[in-house]
Amino acid sequence: MAVPLQYLKMNCLVVDDESTMRVTLNNMLTRMGFTSIAAAENGKKALDLIKIRPIDLVVCDVNMPEMTGVELFKTVREDRRYEHLLFVFVTAEATRQMVARAAEDGGEAYVIKPFVMATLEEKIVKVLEKKHKPNPLEMHLRNYRRYMEMKDFPKAEAELLQAAAITPDAAKITFGLGQLAHARGDVNGAIGHYKETIAKNPLFVKAYNALGELYEDIGDLPSAIAYYEKAHGISPANTERLLALTKLFYKTGEEGKAEGILKGAIADTRQDISTSAHLMGVMYLSKGENEKALEMLIKAHKMNPSDISLLQSLAEAYRKVGRPEEALETYARILEVAPGNADVHYSIGKTYLEMGVKDKAIRAIKNAWALNPFSKEITVDLKALAQQDKLGL
Repeated sequence: MAVPLQYLKMNCLVVDDESTMRVTLNNMLTRMGFTSIAAAENGKKALDLIKIRPIDLVVCDVNMPEMTGVELFKTVREDRRYEHLLFVFVTAEATRQMVARAAEDGGEAYVIKPFVMATLEEKIVKVLEKKHKPNPLEMHLRNYRRYMEMKDFPKAEAELLQAAAITPDAAKITFGLGQLAHARGDVNGAIGHYKETIAKNPLFVKAYNALGELYEDIGDLPSAIAYYEKAHGISPANTERLLALTKLFYKTGEEGKAEGILKGAIADTRQDISTSAHLMGVMYLSKGENEKALEMLIKAHKMNPSDISLLQSLAEAYRKVGRPEEALETYARILEVAPGNADVHYSIGKTYLEMGVKDKAIRAIKNAWALNPFSKEITVDLKALAQQDKLGL
């Protein structure tokens, strides 16, 4: 299955920590007909290259020091400037955990080492066809996502209905209906659609996660924990969810469970230095050892400078050691990539409150509420601030 001629001018990037494998992959891509091929020895250096030169296709090892392939993929997917990038993973072993994590973020092409050129070429062709020649169902779902970003809900709904006419029982469509209901403020409708998604596909991890986030927002912490735990069981390598679950355990007074999850995750990610350091930093924060936490999180950040969840933990550490200006700078960096992150706006508001800058605090928390009016925590704080304002406090 040869790569069509129109794609051979694409800019390729080979990422692998083994020099012999980089040479092998380069030679294979060259024999396929690609002419523009760059290389990087780990995810961090690959990310640096992606930021300064045009890249269209990434052929990437999974297990690498400093930043793994999945971490690179996740970081790139969080930045809309790079949404066009295509990924093909190369791995010695496609474990269920790795596949689930990458699939949750949208990745789906894997080549197991050792392999021949024809196998890699076939995977690349399939990824290119899915991107550039989507079937009608995928086209409607793609349009749906675009209209959701534009907040054009009637057109988004129309695309889902057309998709449903093609494949009525697709879990992706039911999940989309849940997202649409949530965006329109219909919490009960969203919950119903997400649960229907799970009934259709019990391994649809995004539906469990969406339910966890929704129940957390409305203050039903036991239900939030239950759904986060189910998502964690399917895809345990999702650091953001693991941290959300840990924080909920602390809120509900289950410190032992929180610490157990963190210790287990640290042991599982010992080879992934940045993630391991991130989790250790969070553990130190939970114990009040804030200086140790900051040291560990700075170390993790140097190895993985663009990870949003890591930046949020780092900002929290800066706040706890009494360095709010650096916390605000860190939050600002997150908003450059994810301006619609309600949690970050809320954290900015809390930071300004700690600094005694009330007007900026109110403005930031209002922004957070506008982005997520379902959050009981944000709503309570905003009402309290409004009441204080009326009293002239």
